[in-house]
Amino acid sequence: MTLSFTRQLAFILSCTVLIGIAAWWSYSAYQLENVLNNQIALRAQVQSQQLAKLPSLIDAVERENAQWVSEIISVVQLVSDADFITVSNEEGIRLAHPVSERVGLPVVGGDIQRALNFGEAYLSQSVGSLGPSVRYISPIFSPQGEVVGMVKVGYLVETLNLWSREKLLPLLLFALSALSLFLLLSWRFSSYVKKQMQDLEPWQLKQALKTHQGVLDATHEAVVAINQQGNIYLANDAAKVILRQSDLVGKETKQLDDARHLFPLDGEDYINKVAQFGLDGVIINRVTMRTSNGESAGAVFTLRQRSELQALSDRISQVDKYLESMRVTHHEHQNKLSVISGLLQMGAFDKALSVCLAQAAQNQTRIDSLQGVKSMPQLTALLLAKLSKARESNQSLNISCYGDLSGLTQRVSEEQVCSLVGNLIDNGLEACQGQNDATMAVKLHETEEEFILTFSNNGPSLDEDLESLCRWGYSTKSGTGEHGIGLHLVKSILSEAHGHLELDSDEQETLFTVYLPKE
Repeated sequence: MTLSFTRQLAFILSCTVLIGIAAWWSYSAYQLENVLNNQIALRAQVQSQQLAKLPSLIDAVERENAQWVSEIISVVQLVSDADFITVSNEEGIRLAHPVSERVGLPVVGGDIQRALNFGEAYLSQSVGSLGPSVRYISPIFSPQGEVVGMVKVGYLVETLNLWSREKLLPLLLFALSALSLFLLLSWRFSSYVKKQMQDLEPWQLKQALKTHQGVLDATHEAVVAINQQGNIYLANDAAKVILRQSDLVGKETKQLDDARHLFPLDGEDYINKVAQFGLDGVIINRVTMRTSNGESAGAVFTLRQRSELQALSDRISQVDKYLESMRVTHHEHQNKLSVISGLLQMGAFDKALSVCLAQAAQNQTRIDSLQGVKSMPQLTALLLAKLSKARESNQSLNISCYGDLSGLTQRVSEEQVCSLVGNLIDNGLEACQGQNDATMAVKLHETEEEFILTFSNNGPSLDEDLESLCRWGYSTKSGTGEHGIGLHLVKSILSEAHGHLELDSDEQETLFTVYLPKE
């Protein structure tokens, strides 16, 4: 059975703590034992050496007066913490022993020869008559410097173990308490970590992160998330493309040079804000992220190329224009059909035929005038619709096409050509609308180097410069509607195709000229 993340983390932390406490316990016990042994050895040494220099004891040992020696040692034993103090003569016969029955018997342990034979003082560990012990042996010298016996001060190993357990017991209790506390903290910490992970298992979190990143990268809009310190901690592929950065995550916004102004952390949120960046600019949305207490925690920005919005607006505009053109054409044909129907009902067959032939001739004339663009059916349909719309509005629209203009679509798409031509025709018709002799002329032709499209009208002159007229949202028209977009779209299309637009306007005529290079 697979353990949950909480249990795995708690188990790992618990094992780590357990190993740490075990290591600490082992080291502490080892150090305590060393300290205790050193202290015991020092105590035994001090007592043994002091007794060996005691004059009364030296005199009693020289006389081999066991009773006197025992009395002296008994007094010392009362104030000493040693388990035993024994004294022997130079032959190793006990003169004093904790067990009185053993006085007069040889010393057991086999570790007194160095003291008796060579006059050395030393620490020894051996098994005596009382059991295993640690003892310090000091020779007893007569006033003449001869070894007359030895004194042995010892601590039983059993006593040392008892003292060691007494010292280690508080440490053991502390270790067990610390272990219990750490186990509880490990469980609480692992639960806290999982809660911060939205109660997801690691594999679920990994899958969620992959899905999250996949959704971000699949999002067409650029997405950039910035914390309160101005550091980018999330960005998708679209953001790297728009901002022209190979890596964004981890960077500060001030490192983005000409794009730093796109990411303000202060101020109000906004939607579809136009900002200058690159040639076309970008459309930005900003949403502030807030903590549970309402404080700002950074912001998320989404960006789109303004050219994309322009293309979308262009498509919508073209659809509207096609619908309007179809409405005008339908209305015109409906009127013609009503006339023909009436004539047929009256029996005026010749007159009905004459109307049909006249309409056919008129339509043929229009089609003949558009021979140069016959390879572009969308543009042809658009121009025919504009002719019908102008006639319905009592405006004169003359369209002339010279040469083969099919090469236009090698520079720009047919949809872009329709957008360019349609916007300039609409602007011209609107400019001269309401005048008695409203006239507009469109001329499409080519030279060896370029295609030239001219759009002239006899409407009021334009005082604004071309750059202002082509700025997004700028319009000379009053009222509401989609104003301030057409010329900007035209300018964008020409910039993409490396063409250019010229304006010549006076009281008699306003002329827009489009130049599109062939190469």
